[in-house]
Amino acid sequence: MGRFGWTLISTVTVVLVASALFFFNLFDLNPLALFGGDDSNATEADDMSEETAQQVEEVRETVGEENQDLGQFVSDTHDFYNETTGYGGISSLDWDRQREEANLILNTLEDKLPEVEDNVLQADLERIRELANGVINEKESGHVRTLHRMFHDLDIAMNDYNTYDKIWNAT
Repeated sequence: MGRFGWTLISTVTVVLVASALFFFNLFDLNPLALFGGDDSNATEADDMSEETAQQVEEVRETVGEENQDLGQFVSDTHDFYNETTGYGGISSLDWDRQREEANLILNTLEDKLPEVEDNVLQADLERIRELANGVINEKESGHVRTLHRMFHDLDIAMNDYNTYDKIWNAT
């Protein structure tokens, strides 16, 4: 197999490893999940700090019967952001669709925010309102990314969302 063969094998190996690392970083995936077997029994508490777990519990306690429709709103909006920004979609946003969703968020918060009694949840919803206004007034993908992360974290806290259990600590 000579020098040419080893050079070719080394080059192909380096390119494959670099491509895999780039892919997993681009889509924020866990490459160890491919080799670690079934990870379906893991909960989000396994990956979060004690402080974060406590914050999630505090938000869960605020949901109650009176905020169930707010939990549904969070879930629906999180689904929208998963659809429009997931798997690299953040780099090619449909701004008309994003502004339309931001307007829907603002209208919903106008109705729901006065009913929320928990200060922490209220602060998160105020931050969401600021970001939604930012989406309407600016073409800044950072606002959309942060909105997605906030709705993701709230969905975990309020609705036990567990399809993807990374906590962004955005809320």
